[in-house]
Formats: sequence, C-alpha cells, structure tokens
Amino acid sequence: MAILLASTDFWEDMEVWSSGLQDAMPEMDVRVYPDEGDVNDIEYAVVWKHPRGILTRYPNLKAILSLGAGVDHVISDPELPDGLPIVRLVDKKLTHEMILHSLHWVLHFHSDQYLYRIQQQSREWIQQSSVQSEDRTIGIMGLGNIGKAIGDSLINLDFKVIGWGASPKSSLGAIEYYYAQEQLSGFLSQTDILINVLPLTENTKDILTKSELSYLPKGSFIINIGRGGIINENDLLSILDTGHIAAAALDVFAEEPLPENNSLWNHPSVYVTPHIAGQSNPSSAAKTIAENIRLLEKGQDPYPIYSLNSGY
Repeated sequence: MAILLASTDFWEDMEVWSSGLQDAMPEMDVRVYPDEGDVNDIEYAVVWKHPRGILTRYPNLKAILSLGAGVDHVISDPELPDGLPIVRLVDKKLTHEMILHSLHWVLHFHSDQYLYRIQQQSREWIQQSSVQSEDRTIGIMGLGNIGKAIGDSLINLDFKVIGWGASPKSSLGAIEYYYAQEQLSGFLSQTDILINVLPLTENTKDILTKSELSYLPKGSFIINIGRGGIINENDLLSILDTGHIAAAALDVFAEEPLPENNSLWNHPSVYVTPHIAGQSNPSSAAKTIAENIRLLEKGQDPYPIYSLNSGY
C-alpha cells in the first residue's frame, strides 16, 4: 500500500511534503512522482496540478486528495479516472492564512491606507475622516468553512458582516445571509468591502459582471481570494476607470500566472498578489490528509468530498 505525491508546482517542496506525510502515516509508503515504483501499490494520490493523464496508471487507486483548497487542477484532467472520491483540503493553517490575508486588505481599505499612499506620492498632508468598523459592511460571497471563518474574525473586530451563497444556510450566527441570484443585488447594494471566496463552477463563472458590480455602493472595494473567472476582469477594469469602485485587491485571476500584457498589472487602483492568500502548510496539511486517508481505510467518508453536482 502506497501514497503517491504528484505536482508540477511544488517540486521544491516535495521533500517537505513527503516527510510530513511519512511522519503522519509511518505505516504507509510515500512515493514522489515520477519515482512511483510498482504502480499496483498506489492506493492514494495526493496531488496539486499533477501531470495530466498519470492517474490512469494506477489500477488500485482508491481516492484523489488535493494539496490545496481547490480541486480545479484535478477535475480539469481530461483523463481523470471515473468514480473516485476527490477530497478537498480544509486545514486550519490554510484557513488561518486566508483570514489574515482578508484582514490585511479589509483594514488597508477601511483605514484609507490606499488613499494615503496616493497622497504620499503627491506629498499631500490630508487627514481623512475616520469610519467606525461597526459602520462598515463587509460582504462575503461564499460562506463555506473559510468564508465563515473570515466573517467571524471580522465580527470580532466589530465590522458588520453579511454573506451571499447559492443556497440557503443556517447557523451563521451574526452574519446576515442572502442567497440565490434573486438576492444578489440586495446583498451587493449594502456591501462596502466585498470579499469573494466562491469556488469557480458553471454557476459562478462571470457571476460578477459590470451589471452586478454596479450595485456596489460608490467608493466600495473588492478583495478576490476565491477563484479567477468569477469576476469579469474587463468589466472590473471598466468600472474601476469610472471610480465607482475605489480599489481592488486581487489574488486570483482567470489566467494564471497573470500575463505580462494584462492591464490589471498597471491599473493604479489594483493590487496584484500571485495566488498566495491561502498557501498550504505542509506540516499541518499532511496531518489533515493523513486523517482523511485513515477515514477512507475505515470505510468512512473523508471531509470534504468534492461534489460534482454542486461544483465544489
């Protein structure tokens, strides 16, 4: 019985991942692609942007586990084996990193740091009026584990938090919740700072076009840490040019790496980071992956399993 680690992105970290998994599951043989050994031994594939087509090589494969929160890199494989559970990574360290990233940009925009930077370049000494956190509404699109954790952290800082998702939810505490397309405009119209944590599915692709973005109040902000392709980038540039949206902090893009000729790089109201909002912590994530493999070995369901119907 063996675990295969496969990635085209994490090569420099494969030794760390391998050691982490081996420490978490000393009873298992951990192999790193392409040093796979006997393909019949491979029962679990732990992957991130794996070489396309390799998963068909392992006749005894029981499950595919992601090294990150998303599984786009898995399901986009045209030769993906049918019928295998695909397990997303929900790890406390990864969630914590996404909370910190979100808090950084919320506070940056809330306290007018973006504006003071502009003023510094012009050597202008202008004190902006302070806005209390309870008077600032943060809207979160995507109230799964990560979105809910971000919302709770913001509530602890006295921000008003509202949320939106595709379907009804309960037990969201102080977060006022909106759902479905019919309630999207009402949600957006109250949102001063929008945080997108939605996964990319057929239903969420281009869900925020110029029409939807126009519902945001004038002078609002956008933070995208979900997936590129959810916000139409051309429409976002257009509405930024009008000044209706004051600034956007973007960590994910429709095409990654972001092409050098993409206008988002040069826009004065856009902050670009290279998909680093929720980087996996090998030590912590290896333990979470090991726990899910043990559940599978016991015939129990790991958490969370990717759902083909919902797209996440």
